[in-house]
Amino acid sequence: MKKLDAFLLILLIIFSFFALFPIYWTVITALKVNSEIFTIPPVFFPTKITFSNFYTPGTTFGEVSQTAFGSFPWLINSTIIALASSLIGTFVIGAPAAYALTRYLKNVWFARLILFMMMIPEAAFIIPFYVIITKLNMINTWWGLILVYISFTAPLSTWLLMGFFSDIPKSVEEAASIDGLSAFSTFYKIALPMVIPGIMVSIILNFINAWNEFIYALVLTYTPFPTGAQTVPLYLTDFIVIEKSFAWGGLAAAGVIVMLPSIILGIYAQKYLVKGWTMGAVKE
Repeated sequence: MKKLDAFLLILLIIFSFFALFPIYWTVITALKVNSEIFTIPPVFFPTKITFSNFYTPGTTFGEVSQTAFGSFPWLINSTIIALASSLIGTFVIGAPAAYALTRYLKNVWFARLILFMMMIPEAAFIIPFYVIITKLNMINTWWGLILVYISFTAPLSTWLLMGFFSDIPKSVEEAASIDGLSAFSTFYKIALPMVIPGIMVSIILNFINAWNEFIYALVLTYTPFPTGAQTVPLYLTDFIVIEKSFAWGGLAAAGVIVMLPSIILGIYAQKYLVKGWTMGAVKE
């Protein structure tokens, strides 16, 4: 067993290195001066630390600020859109749908159909969504992207929360019914508080997916806050002016800022994530 433990530890170190190195490289690139960014062989430990890539007044690259400071209008859009689509997809649609499928419909094939819908590539829905959002006069608006993002936040929440609701003993809900609670009150007052770990996992995953989404934002938006709804993934592409021309320092600094919400949220909700992954399994 000791040899096996040592082997697993080595594998864990290797996988951790490959997972964490891109984050480390992005951070040190954001802190490097330009001369060290383009040095060959590459500099793994910067000798000069600079924060000019995060904010240098008047520095431009193409049509955008060369530093990460210019990303805040896009960050505002991403925060509002990701939060709204995550909360609506989880609380308004996902949780009630999961509860209904678990307690009333009890059709596992319908639940699998929800999962299959999540496997369809985003590109297959671009034209229908563009037509719908255009007809609703929501192009380049928060609500336009929020409605589109709900198309993948709600199915994920539904599928994930079905496992949590199925773990709730029916005797608890029967006791609530005897006490005079309606089915609606039983859901919101009894069942929903008992699946808080699942709710947290769902919100975190949906937020990260919405935060990083690119294709829908590219097609349905064209200006940043306050005139439009472009998100940070689109802002990062503005550091590419022409082929093979990048503002690497500003791009890395903006990447660090974009990573922070997901990292902070994951650390804050770590206990919910651990408990959630161990509980969430759909029962047939």
